[in-house]
Amino acid sequence: MVKIIHMADTHLGYRARRGTVNKWAVDNYSKPYEQEIYDTFLKVIDKISHIKDLDFLVHCGDIFHHPSKYSSYPPPEPARRILIQGLQIFFENTNNKVPFIYIEGNHGVFRGYEYTPFESHINKDQYPNLYYFKERDLIEAIRSNRSLSIEFPDKKVRFYLFPYFEFKSFEIYESAYDNWIKNQQPNDNEFINIAIAHGSAGDETLHSKVNSNDFNYDYVALGHEHGFKRVSKNHYYSGCLLPMNFKEKLENQSYLIVDINEKTRELNIDTKFTDNLINRSFELIHHETNPKESTSDLETWIQDELDKFISKDGFNSATSARLKFNFYGEMTTERTWQINELMLKIRRSCFSQPEKYNILQLIWGISDISETFEDDISAGIIQDYILEKPDDEFKEFVQEKLSEDRTHYDVDKLTKFGMDAIKKALRIMEKEKEV
Repeated sequence: MVKIIHMADTHLGYRARRGTVNKWAVDNYSKPYEQEIYDTFLKVIDKISHIKDLDFLVHCGDIFHHPSKYSSYPPPEPARRILIQGLQIFFENTNNKVPFIYIEGNHGVFRGYEYTPFESHINKDQYPNLYYFKERDLIEAIRSNRSLSIEFPDKKVRFYLFPYFEFKSFEIYESAYDNWIKNQQPNDNEFINIAIAHGSAGDETLHSKVNSNDFNYDYVALGHEHGFKRVSKNHYYSGCLLPMNFKEKLENQSYLIVDINEKTRELNIDTKFTDNLINRSFELIHHETNPKESTSDLETWIQDELDKFISKDGFNSATSARLKFNFYGEMTTERTWQINELMLKIRRSCFSQPEKYNILQLIWGISDISETFEDDISAGIIQDYILEKPDDEFKEFVQEKLSEDRTHYDVDKLTKFGMDAIKKALRIMEKEKEV
């Protein structure tokens, strides 16, 4: 039996920012929810390191939250310290005998540079059983047309590695990636073959061959999506350790203990849910309103909800609540303005009384029931909703606009550029939308 820990998306350094109290958990060191993520990470690492007969720890990307595509900030100093502390705990408790395998995700990476904070702040020589694979390793493997994998002959285990790479965003690499990925197909059954990938079919960052059963991997460990999910019989997302926003609060987060039988390749998956380790209220509060509801009645209802979080000891960084109010119903423009003004006033009042309210974050959303259908559809469906056949209709539009001088242009290429731009914009909108 081969025993593997599968974890991902720890996002060390994440800070809840929007609508939060400007308080420290540890003065000049870390913010409240940021510190809870650190504490949970160390708690989980310590627990993992004491598991009997553990063979491998696999982390599927996004150890750090920063930097990312939309943020050039490095991880805050406490995030780097916590990672080093976690590595020391793991390797000391396992006597340096258990390999820790990490692939790079889309967070924690200075795009365009040859190094990452993971490398610049960790002395690899201290950890001979730490294996790290980044986007640059993947690109070099594509260029040299060789597999990106690592073998452990004593355990008869081989890992195929897929660091995060938006290959569809680079025309020069899309076909090269399609050709290269054939190298990632196991060619024997002597070894247990495991894929480690960071990506998702939803944003087209996970190749279809990895997302399917075509390569017959014995197990596929996935990162990028933040909720626990079984994709197929042996494809799993472990999710984060804790939810980062209110959408993720509706999911479950975990790490997985995976046992693989060497002879039958049968899997036994033990899901260790970690979202129940949250020490604070993390709540979505819903209210159906209508134009006839008076502002004073609405204010009274909101205040009654907030009074549930009054504490005789006031603000506590470890237990303070994260709250989001969702207002829905028939919304006039005037009603929307009233709700926004009212919530801004109430938040200022609440945050100015830290001796009274034990609340870390207070945000809100407003939705008109007439727009529910549009609000709920994903980026991929929006494209189909706008145009029945987007590629054909966009091409027809381009041809019409260039009809006077069409010979100077490659209509097919212009159409592809346009559709790529639209799809990319929709993906960005979906990523940035906080639910």
